[in-house]
Amino acid sequence: MRLYTALFLVFSSFVFSQKNKKGLDVVSNIEAKVIVLKPIGNNSLAKNLQPFYGFGFSGNLMTPINFGIGVDYNMLFSNVKYDRQNIYGNLGSPRMTIIDVFLTHRENISEEFLVEEMAGFGYYNHSSLYIDGEHQKLKNAGMGFNLGGKAIYILDPEGYQAVFVAGKLNYYATNIYNENPDIQKYFNHSVFLSLNVGYRFNF
Repeated sequence: MRLYTALFLVFSSFVFSQKNKKGLDVVSNIEAKVIVLKPIGNNSLAKNLQPFYGFGFSGNLMTPINFGIGVDYNMLFSNVKYDRQNIYGNLGSPRMTIIDVFLTHRENISEEFLVEEMAGFGYYNHSSLYIDGEHQKLKNAGMGFNLGGKAIYILDPEGYQAVFVAGKLNYYATNIYNENPDIQKYFNHSVFLSLNVGYRFNF
């Protein structure tokens, strides 16, 4: 996480220094969004949990050559499937935090419509409450990569406000170990597909 933060700060400093020196038109923006995320595949999260719902915030820097960098912070909540409660264990209230750092490329389709592609890495933290415990949690963390795309519609002539729809694929792996490789694979990785709708403000 410290590495991601350092890279983002270095990139930001470089971009703004170039802007001051050469007058480049660097675009910054912040976003707020609602998210639906579904684990897929043959793994514990996909088999035992309902889709996650939540919200997120993002920040992006875009250079005049239509390449940039962004950071996502997402908070998501789910429930254990009714018929899988005994299998999932004495756990409930699944909660997940995903922080993504990514490079992005923009395509200007028209004055009002833009498309952005994204690729990067992410940090994943998943926790569930022990049902019989006093606010005790089972926690699990992992790292992975992400790929996605975003369709953006500009709302005002000045280009400050926009709405967007985005889709993303996240893959993560943890360090869970089991002597049985099939059991280990079942618990130590997952793939997420997400859809989010949000608001962007450029400045």
